[in-house]
Amino acid sequence: MTIRVLLLTTDSKICGTERMILSLLRCLDRGRYTPCLVTLKGPGELVEEATRLGVDAVNLKMDEGLRRGWPRWRKTLYEFQPQVMHAFLHHANLLARFTRLLCRDVRVIAGLRTVYTAAGYGRLYGWLERLTHPLDTFFVVNSEAGWRSLTENMGLPDRKLVLIHNGLELFDEEPDPAQVRHAVRSEFGFFDRHLVVGIVAQLRPPKRHDLLLQAAMDLKERFPNLRLLVIGEGEMEAALKDQAKRGGLEDEVIFTGYRGDARRLLRGMDLFALPSEVEGEPVSILEAMAAGLPVVAARAGGIPEVVTHGGTGLLHEPGSREGLRNALTELLASPEKRHEMGAAGRKRIELYFTADIMARRFQELYEKCVMPE
Repeated sequence: MTIRVLLLTTDSKICGTERMILSLLRCLDRGRYTPCLVTLKGPGELVEEATRLGVDAVNLKMDEGLRRGWPRWRKTLYEFQPQVMHAFLHHANLLARFTRLLCRDVRVIAGLRTVYTAAGYGRLYGWLERLTHPLDTFFVVNSEAGWRSLTENMGLPDRKLVLIHNGLELFDEEPDPAQVRHAVRSEFGFFDRHLVVGIVAQLRPPKRHDLLLQAAMDLKERFPNLRLLVIGEGEMEAALKDQAKRGGLEDEVIFTGYRGDARRLLRGMDLFALPSEVEGEPVSILEAMAAGLPVVAARAGGIPEVVTHGGTGLLHEPGSREGLRNALTELLASPEKRHEMGAAGRKRIELYFTADIMARRFQELYEKCVMPE
């Protein structure tokens, strides 16, 4: 008999958390676990991707109103009869906990994937977490920084917290990596002489794309062949494009918008940057390291647990324009360092951050949930 696991997340758009969910679904032992995926709102491709994997999936469309979404949720619970509800992100956590009040036999695994300060959680969110977390069987974090944040700022007990790092599926090398690199660079008008710095992140204030643009302005004269490839969409798009224009970077920066093939586009870059001030354990950094790219990133959240300073990349203080500029300068000026750090990063992913490791840890947690008390 299999264990029925309902995976519950907020959005249907595929970003970092959703890519981890898909990796988990692909690596899950279907002989032992029967998964079902539920998203609270859409639109997005997550439900369709899960369905292609042979997983029952439904979008509750709660953004259209509770009166329409709640009957879908009740119908899903009745038909699937979950033994474990595995929730990702705040709103999914709350729905899973509320449901446990109605279905006492169901076990809840909640989770949070971003590391906030006490103020960053917000008064309402903090109050709701403190009020409802006793309904969890376990609470998963993806970084040690996240663990510390939840115990110090939210009062969650250590006994319920479980650390499970994000994990990537490692695909075989393309038959001709050089051809893929050439194709990606040609799509955006990059030539061999160009030094391409890439970022994959939603265009939101905490990601600090503005800081990366400022650093590019500082480096433009020393590195005239510098180019920025900005992959993602979000509320800051117009402001960032305006900043690039005012900074004389119109010809140096390309905004791609959302790309479902972001992992492939990494092959056209020379290094990866993520100056975020608020992070958990960024999937984009894991993907960049798996692609053999050195990383320049802020010491935020769980990033230092993934990127080893001087080994797989360079770290700078969050919000530091000078720190980001200096780190970029060091790697842009040295193809040898870029190659060495990129190779070391790929090896680190292979050893510690694979989807198989992540799936095995979650499966162990599912087993604990259904053990007789």
